[in-house]
Amino acid sequence: MDAGLQIQRQGMRDALRAMTAEAYRQAEPSQPRWPRWVEALRLGPRRHQLTPDTVAILQNLRQMLREGDAGALNIKECASLSLRLEQLAHKLPAGSPLAELSHRLSLQGQAAWAQLARAEAERQLLPQFQRFDHPGASSEQRLGVSVGAGVGLGEGGIGAKATFGVGVGLSRGMDNDDEGFVFQNRGHAVSVQAGVKGGVGAASLSGGVEGGRQKTRFTEFNSAKAFVHLKAEQLAHGSRRDTLGVSARTVVGALIRLFRPGHGNELRHYYRLQQQAGDQQQRLAVLLGWLGQRDASSTLPGGRVPVLPSGESVAIRGAANARVAAAGMGAGVGAALERIEIQADSLTPFWQGITAEQGAARNPVVAAQRLAGIEQKSLALLDRPQDRLGAQPLSRLTGGRSPADCPAGELKSAAGRLAAELDHFCAVAQQRDAGIGRRGGGALVEKSIVSSWQGKSREDALANMALAHAALLLAAGRREDAAEAKAALLDMAPRLYAPPIRHDAEALAGRVGFRDTLELQIRDRSYALDLGGGIGPLGVKAEASLTERERIHHNPVRAGSYKDVRVTLSGNLADAGLLEKLKGALLSQLMPHGLAEQLPAALAGVQSQLAGQAGGGITLLLRFYQPQYQRQADFPAEAAGYRLQLARMSASGDAAVSLSGGIPVQPGVSLELGFAVGVSASTVFYERWGDNSLTAPMMHYLHLQAVGEPERWPGLCQAQAQGLSGLYRQLADEGSAVHKEAEYFLRRQPQDGFGQRFFAAMRAFADGSGSFAQAGAALDEMLQRQYPLWQADKQAFPGLVEHALQA
Repeated sequence: MDAGLQIQRQGMRDALRAMTAEAYRQAEPSQPRWPRWVEALRLGPRRHQLTPDTVAILQNLRQMLREGDAGALNIKECASLSLRLEQLAHKLPAGSPLAELSHRLSLQGQAAWAQLARAEAERQLLPQFQRFDHPGASSEQRLGVSVGAGVGLGEGGIGAKATFGVGVGLSRGMDNDDEGFVFQNRGHAVSVQAGVKGGVGAASLSGGVEGGRQKTRFTEFNSAKAFVHLKAEQLAHGSRRDTLGVSARTVVGALIRLFRPGHGNELRHYYRLQQQAGDQQQRLAVLLGWLGQRDASSTLPGGRVPVLPSGESVAIRGAANARVAAAGMGAGVGAALERIEIQADSLTPFWQGITAEQGAARNPVVAAQRLAGIEQKSLALLDRPQDRLGAQPLSRLTGGRSPADCPAGELKSAAGRLAAELDHFCAVAQQRDAGIGRRGGGALVEKSIVSSWQGKSREDALANMALAHAALLLAAGRREDAAEAKAALLDMAPRLYAPPIRHDAEALAGRVGFRDTLELQIRDRSYALDLGGGIGPLGVKAEASLTERERIHHNPVRAGSYKDVRVTLSGNLADAGLLEKLKGALLSQLMPHGLAEQLPAALAGVQSQLAGQAGGGITLLLRFYQPQYQRQADFPAEAAGYRLQLARMSASGDAAVSLSGGIPVQPGVSLELGFAVGVSASTVFYERWGDNSLTAPMMHYLHLQAVGEPERWPGLCQAQAQGLSGLYRQLADEGSAVHKEAEYFLRRQPQDGFGQRFFAAMRAFADGSGSFAQAGAALDEMLQRQYPLWQADKQAFPGLVEHALQA
């Protein structure tokens, strides 16, 4: 097996050939049934020679491998190899070396299958989630319950009712922010509502206020491609039998998966399989050597579960609305205020922070504290006065000296000893996880190593190893003659911080890194007006809204002020009489038994409603944006102001079922209960960037560069050809706002004459002497030159809080 977890055909064929010979030997009886002279004269009973089952399985596998011509096994061959070797292991005597080898090769084949199946799942899933690469796309599932009280008075067609309620909701979903990051969200909310409604005949007037708080935990992904790559084993369903199409329980399995979606899903164990394949590598080499075969596999990395960036947002919202309705028509107005606080933690491994050019932190005081914290914490790993020499782990590495007092040669030796201890610890842990050395006290050996590093778990030992590594790296960095020691420490750092053994990667990362917190904020003020009506269950509505937003953000082309104008046309189909239909069906069933008269009495006074609703709409968004950098003193005042950043059209759909009921408590007073569940989704089908602002192309170009997907930029330019053509013409106009905006950015870039070439390309496009591609190349170069300045601006964001290292 190579480093890409692919099984090489020739190596497996050699192993199966040796296993076949051993299976033949084991299948032959140790003593012949008849004397040799009887067999020679053929005097005994004549019998046909039968091939043992174990040998037949191996021969079939060898034939399968001979039929292929690729260097590595494909997904079907890996699945078949794994299943047949699994079958072979059960037929062989339990505990025999050949049975163990069959089992371990089967696991290796399953790991190779999982690797290929996951890659195939990524290819199939990407088109399904690719819509989330478009800002504005979203999907959400929600559930809510509410309880409240209602007070009503009414007589002769004139009435009024006041309500007060408290609601709790849960939600989960996915969306994309303006920049292009994809978020997976889980949230819960608490809300308080109060309203009043009065009516005269068919006319009604209502109003209400609402306040709420929602807390959302989100996981951030660079793009839809990154989301699918990191979550493929959780999003797809796969098994080896499904790959071969030989599952005998396909229908039954499908029915079970309706209630248990993970049933039979071997793909979800992807990381565990990769880890097991790495754990057993040493034992597999021993077993192959027993057959006279050499294991030429590359060192496997194990199941490295990624630690995904995550954060938390808290939104506080208050809203008021009023509505009037008559003769099937209605109109409403509303206003809302919302404040969203966002916090996202980021971790920088000790070794990266210590060796970074800008230091362990932007703030020199925090940077000094972090380095001092490393030294202070590492003192606990040094011998105390009452200890014998080398009793503590760091003293064992340095020969009893403090790292700061060690000469260069001793630091290099300490680095070698630390690497050796790490390799030994990983080897012991992998052997134990692979089920090797249980009788030899593998658990006691591991416990001894962990205890020698002042720990009780693997994470404790690894964290203290990383601390010792950081102390040695810090000491080596301060000595000019310790370059070799520093190089050795940097070489082992990736393996130390992501070891190839089973461990809690998230817990370890939090203990071996410097923590920074990114604090962002959004403040919204919105106003809405809607007009709608309905005929029977069909309703239509037109809504217009204005949202004024102030965003505090570390991305300079996202921070600033926004004005979003939305116009939505929507329709829905609702049926609020579902409960009455259920009551009617129940009455028809009770009528023959004479119980129908008792049902109305049992439900007397209870007012309830079961409603289902499905709807969809189209929304036009016009976004006007004034970036925060326009408030800088050197930005031209005549170019400052709100500019159209984009025009976007999106389609949305919603389906919901709600159950509500009122239980009379006293005359005119009722207890109101509610339950609702629903799903919604939106997708963007048209977007055009504004032609008098650089913010949209700059935001997307810089984002794609930062996340390592620049290959998407040409396709994006092609889709925005109309908007970019207008932008190039505006850039050619010296009096336009975007021309002055471009001059502002060019003044910040190196002054090597590029500015003149840039505007010359735009003028050539405007007068027809230049092509769209030439103007686009000039814009790309300008944005690329802006990239390092953009990164520096993000790093200088005051909302990035650097935390001191906790002792």
